[in-house]
Amino acid sequence: MSLPCPSCGAAMAASDPSCPSCGQAKGKPRAQVSKSDDALQYVKIIGILVVVIVVVLIAAGMMGQGPVTCPACNGKKAVACGNCISGRNLCKNCKGYGHDPQTFSTCPDCKGKGDTPSCWACGNRPPKPCATCNGTGLKSD
Repeated sequence: MSLPCPSCGAAMAASDPSCPSCGQAKGKPRAQVSKSDDALQYVKIIGILVVVIVVVLIAAGMMGQGPVTCPACNGKKAVACGNCISGRNLCKNCKGYGHDPQTFSTCPDCKGKGDTPSCWACGNRPPKPCATCNGTGLKSD
């Protein structure tokens, strides 16, 4: 006599204690996957992702900080003359104050402005390549 399997409905022989289709034993209901098992799978996946991220961050930290910009030119690869560095062409006579230091009157060279149209130090020539980094913009070791 054959009985239907309670789980899959396949015919089970009376002498065989398990179903040939699904392998479930007679009379025992199939074990249901609980929601806690699903949650456990998600926790495992999240744990693995966290470990992978930590390993990547550690590996990136071991590689170093990357290229460092030159402190003399701040990565611009060139430096202006000392007088042009502030962006103003300071007057040679009054050093940008606007008054003549010897007579304490208005500076005759800049007429009290403190700066001149052209730089007295470099003549408004373009900036020179940085001597510290040889024009690369990166700090040399």
